Amino acid sequence: MIGNILVIDDEPAALKLLKDILTAEGHVVRPFNNGNLALRSIRAEAPELVLLDIRMPDMSGFEVCRLIKADSRLREIPVIFISAAADIDDKVRAFEEGGVDYITKPFQKEEVIARVKTHVALSHSIREMKSVTAALRKSEENLRLAQTIARLGHWEWDIPSGRFLCSEEMYRIMGMEPKGPSTSQDDFLRMVHPDDRERVSSHLRDVLAGNGFDIEYRVVLPDGKVRVVHGKGKVFHTDSGKQEKVIGIVQDIHKHNQARMLGVIQDITERKALQDKLEEQANTDFLTGRTSRRRFLEQAEQELLRVRRYGGEMSMFMLDLDHFKGINDRYGHQVGDTVLKKLVQVCQELLRDVDVIGRLGGEEFAIMLPETEIGRALEIGQRLCHAVADTAIPLDDAPPLRFTTSIGVASLTVDDSHIDALINRADNALYRAKHGGRNRVCE
Repeated sequence: MIGNILVIDDEPAALKLLKDILTAEGHVVRPFNNGNLALRSIRAEAPELVLLDIRMPDMSGFEVCRLIKADSRLREIPVIFISAAADIDDKVRAFEEGGVDYITKPFQKEEVIARVKTHVALSHSIREMKSVTAALRKSEENLRLAQTIARLGHWEWDIPSGRFLCSEEMYRIMGMEPKGPSTSQDDFLRMVHPDDRERVSSHLRDVLAGNGFDIEYRVVLPDGKVRVVHGKGKVFHTDSGKQEKVIGIVQDIHKHNQARMLGVIQDITERKALQDKLEEQANTDFLTGRTSRRRFLEQAEQELLRVRRYGGEMSMFMLDLDHFKGINDRYGHQVGDTVLKKLVQVCQELLRDVDVIGRLGGEEFAIMLPETEIGRALEIGQRLCHAVADTAIPLDDAPPLRFTTSIGVASLTVDDSHIDALINRADNALYRAKHGGRNRVCE
C-alpha cells in the first residue's frame, strides 16, 4: 500500500537512506532536515505518516511531535520516532508524546519497510472509515429530511427494558417538542384517541405474538386537535429467537387518506466490518497477536480501579529480551520476529488466562497479573525466566538459537492512584535486572 510519508532527520546520510528505502517501495517521500520547515510542509499538506528523528538541533523530535499533536487538523497523523539512542526513557517518552512506534538507528531495511507498511495501511483504513462515516451522516440527514417531507416518523420499543424511543418527526406529528421528555409506551397510548386506544393496544400485543401491526387510528395532540395517522410495526428477534424490540412507523395521513407506505432500508454490513477491523488493529499488536500498548494501558487502568473499589492484589511485569539487537544483527529480523513470537508463546503457556500480555514496543513487553501479590509474582517471574532460557529455536545450517529475558516486578501499593506509578516501579526493577547481569528477576 503506497503512502505519502514525511521524513525529518538532521543527518544527511540517514535522511537519504530512509528516502531511498521508502521510495523503492513506491511511497511518496518528503525529506526534511529541519523541524520548522517540516512543520510548514505538514500544515500545507498533511502526510499519512511522519518518521521523526528525536535528536535534532534547534527543535527536537519531541517538540515537533508535540506541535503536530496540538493541531486539531494534524493530531491523528501517526508518528514513528527514530533515534540512535537505545535508552528506555527515550522509548517511554516517545510514546508519551504521541508516537505510535520506535525505530533505532542504524536502520534495518526490512524493519523500516515492515513498520511503515503497517502504519500506512492503518492510516488508509482510518481515512476510509472517516469517509464511510461522513457518507453515513449525510445519508442519515437525507433520511431525516425525507421523513419530515413525508410526515413519517418511527418509534422503537425495547422489550426487555420497556424503553419506548421516538424519532424527531414522530414527536412533531404528536405535537410535542423533539427535545422534550422521553416517551414511554403508556405515554404513547395516552396520546391515542380514547375510542381507538384499546384497538391500538390489542395490535401491539398481537405484534409480540408474531402478527403484523398495520392500522389507522386517531391521536389527540396536546392542544386538543385530532389527527389521523397510519401505524405499522414489526418485532425483531436475536439469533437465539429471543424477542428484543418492536420497530414501527407513524405517518400523518390526516390530509392524505389515500397515502401509500414509505419504506426505508440501509445496509451497514461493510461499515460494521470496517469498524470491527479497525478496532482489532488498534487493540492488537500485528506481529505477536498480543494486546497493543494503548489497549494494555486501558485494561491495566481498569484493573487498578477495580482493585481500588473492591479490594485485592495486582502485580506487573516489565519484560525485555536480552541482547535482542545482537540477535537481529546476526540472524536477521525474520529470526528476530520468530524470537518475539516464541517468547509470547512461552508466556501464554505458563501464565493464566486472566493475565494480560501487552507489547509496548520493540522487544519490550508488560504483563499484568490480577489478584497476585508480590511474593507469588516473583515466583512466577522466576519460572518464566527459566522457561525462556530453556527454549530453543531451530535454525537452518546453524545450532538452535537460545535466548534469555530480564524481568522487573512490582505490586500495587495504597499510594498508587494511576497505573503509571506501578509501571514505572516495574520498569526500574527491569533496569536493575538488566544491569545486574540479565536473565534474572528483580523487584
